[in-house]
Amino acid sequence: MHRLLTAVGCVGLIVMGPAKARHYESRVAFAQELETTTIKYLRGQSIQPVFEGWSHNPDGSFSLWFGYLNRNYEERLRIPVGPDNGFLGGEDLGQPEYFQTRRQQFAFKVTVPATWPKDKDLVWTVKANGVTLRAYGSLWPVWEIDQNTISANRGARTAVDFDEPPNLPPQIVSPPQDLTAALGSSLAVTVSVSDDGNPKRRADRGARVAGIKPGSARGAGADQDQPPLRESLRVTWIQWKGPGTATFEPAVVRVAEGKAATRVTFDKPGTYVLRAYAEDARIHSWQDIKVTVTTSSSP
Repeated sequence: MHRLLTAVGCVGLIVMGPAKARHYESRVAFAQELETTTIKYLRGQSIQPVFEGWSHNPDGSFSLWFGYLNRNYEERLRIPVGPDNGFLGGEDLGQPEYFQTRRQQFAFKVTVPATWPKDKDLVWTVKANGVTLRAYGSLWPVWEIDQNTISANRGARTAVDFDEPPNLPPQIVSPPQDLTAALGSSLAVTVSVSDDGNPKRRADRGARVAGIKPGSARGAGADQDQPPLRESLRVTWIQWKGPGTATFEPAVVRVAEGKAATRVTFDKPGTYVLRAYAEDARIHSWQDIKVTVTTSSSP
């Protein structure tokens, strides 16, 4: 499975309808922007929602994957679900309310039934800093993807060893139920992660990725058996919704003995949704955790 992001796709403009042409042209412009932009804006810029592609589900339904580019390097925007952040005129289909900086790929997916028309667009609208932009999702065949596509697009290796077993996304099991935290205090959150143990680590691969010769020292006190964090089984924490800002320490955690823990603080009371992504080889699954933050010192 693959997606055409090069000039080869231009041939399709001859036969595709206005909506598909608009979708293709927006993706080309978006790709060119990522490659050519040299000015860095800290804040005040727009958010470009992105349709990443669609995949099959075992029950015959389809998943339409979405992400986004927050053009700001520092400003994280909160855009409540509704007309300024919604599908079908403002509907909540699982999109974020709190937007991280820069490019967030394959952030969430929307499941549509097997009967979803192949030529029907699912449009995500986001208005940020006065600019309204849209992503057009559809079951157009050229946008079909699978886990290998996701892994490659997120920067993982594309080649596999002979007879290497398939790698399934790690899963968060028995997540904590709704939590309560006191404003100004840090909340400890721990999740359990199950994994199939794939992909198997190549001999000295972690050293090569880090630019270190096999067998060389990594520095005093360093664990020479540990792969780089970005290559390990890990959990990445982000804020999905909430009235204020949630701060994680740390935000990326290596899974040890099947668990990953972080501490999170909040700057405003209210209801928050935290999202934990379990990842390896750049494929992922996620779990949302609801936290109610109170002004009381004793939650």
